[in-house]
Amino acid sequence: MSLKNNVTLAYALAFLNHSWFWLGVWVFYYLRFTTYAGIGLIETVLIVTMTLAEIPTGAVADLLGKKWSLIIAFFVQGLGNILMGVAPSFLWLMGSVFVASLGGTLYSGTIEALVYDSLLSDKDEARYDRVISNMRTLQLISPAVFGLVGGWLYSLSPGLPFVASGIAYLLACVLSFWLTEPQLDTEKFSLKVFFEQNKRGIQELTKTSGIKSQVLLLLSIATIAVIVEEMLDSFLGVEFGFSETQLAFLWSFIFIISALASQATPYFSRRFSPGVSLLLIGSLIGISLAISPWLGLAVGGFTLVVRSSLLAIFGNITSLTINTFTQSKYRATTLSTFNMLKNIPYLLAAAIIGYLSDLISARTTALVLGVLLLGLLTVRFLVKNTAEDSGVTDNQSV
Repeated sequence: MSLKNNVTLAYALAFLNHSWFWLGVWVFYYLRFTTYAGIGLIETVLIVTMTLAEIPTGAVADLLGKKWSLIIAFFVQGLGNILMGVAPSFLWLMGSVFVASLGGTLYSGTIEALVYDSLLSDKDEARYDRVISNMRTLQLISPAVFGLVGGWLYSLSPGLPFVASGIAYLLACVLSFWLTEPQLDTEKFSLKVFFEQNKRGIQELTKTSGIKSQVLLLLSIATIAVIVEEMLDSFLGVEFGFSETQLAFLWSFIFIISALASQATPYFSRRFSPGVSLLLIGSLIGISLAISPWLGLAVGGFTLVVRSSLLAIFGNITSLTINTFTQSKYRATTLSTFNMLKNIPYLLAAAIIGYLSDLISARTTALVLGVLLLGLLTVRFLVKNTAEDSGVTDNQSV
């Protein structure tokens, strides 16, 4: 099978991987078993699992093969979601979240590495920016569609949205058997090679001063982006004055607009250098956060739409940048390492962000994070010159 078919299959897999029928109802379902404090504990399990498992699962993908890693990832996620849908107790629910999140870490980075290597094998890697944009678009359309259907399924049976998501993951598992493993740089699996592979994630991200500078810029934006996406924007939606029904429709609208915005990635990647694109996007995100205390319902909702759209483009540029300078045999490991690094601040700050949002409001917390991001970007702009950015571009051919 031609490796070009991998791209077509990747589109379908990206769509199915975000078949979140439970998007608008998961909090209500969790409250059947616990309180908000219990939900916080479950989310901690999710974050810890996703953070700590990133590097080893990336190494598994590079060593055992990206195709088989995706097969296992979708099967485990499917199992976790189905277990969630039939959970009889809080402990069962927490265990199912752990299983599903473990599968998610196997998927993380692996699909992007497989697609990039497939294009590289066909000497068509220049098309990756367009492909990753299409994948991001599908990933954003999927929850917008399935989330609305999930509300109806929940009315039939509270666990049904989770079971439906599990079935979608299992379908993706079956489709993954039709993937073709790119035969580029490969390593024979052994425990020694496995541990060495884990070291390479950090080494690939820091192997030159130019790449290290670029990664620091990516992390400056990504660490705050995780906090915004996972918690803060949801809090802001409430503080801006949206009702529960309005928020449900707003988030579906946000996903759709972000899906369209994702298509602008090639414009940024081909018109500007990675450094300029990241500084521009990061600055706009920082400004949108910093002005939150003075916004009402309409303009506040608009900033949520704009910020989500910018984050979609940022995610694509991050993937494009890291894939470009990473060797094929370390690609999934490196992407997983980056994902782990960007999640660590959220792991450490999630409880603090929640406390600050209660204490000084989510709006003021957004102001603090926006100013912090703008400060980090300003420092980077002042101390790094254009020559260093050009050095990163040269190193990306590695």
